[in-house]
Amino acid sequence: MTPSNTDISNAEWQLMRIIWTHPGLTSRQLIDDAQSILPWKEGTIKSLLHRLLQKNLLRQDKTVRPYAYYPTLSQKEALDHSFQDLMQRVCNKQRQMIISQLIADNDLTQADCQDLMQQLRDKLKTAPQVIDCQCPPHQCTCQSHCP
Repeated sequence: MTPSNTDISNAEWQLMRIIWTHPGLTSRQLIDDAQSILPWKEGTIKSLLHRLLQKNLLRQDKTVRPYAYYPTLSQKEALDHSFQDLMQRVCNKQRQMIISQLIADNDLTQADCQDLMQQLRDKLKTAPQVIDCQCPPHQCTCQSHCP
């Protein structure tokens, strides 16, 4: 079963993090875990579980009682979808700005920095000189559409 909607709200993401860390939890265990770190009522957590099931982001194992919950996509896959959604919302010419901001705003180890620098060196070998704007006219500030 593939997810029908990979848009995950912040609240759903919090619950998914618990499930990614501990797949196979029952609803009671999920509620207890969530309430130990978040100020949510049981009904809120049950609603979130229901939404995640409707989006096919979770599957319910009904062969055991109580039911166990498992993610249908990995955390990396969900992050990839979220990042691609973000990148589709901005002009191709502004993507570097977003990547730079991510690097500037987040702590990275020296090994992380070395890895990123190697990725950039590899990317540089095949990178074009110019990236074209893909935006429809009047939806971008890069001036590519102006006469």
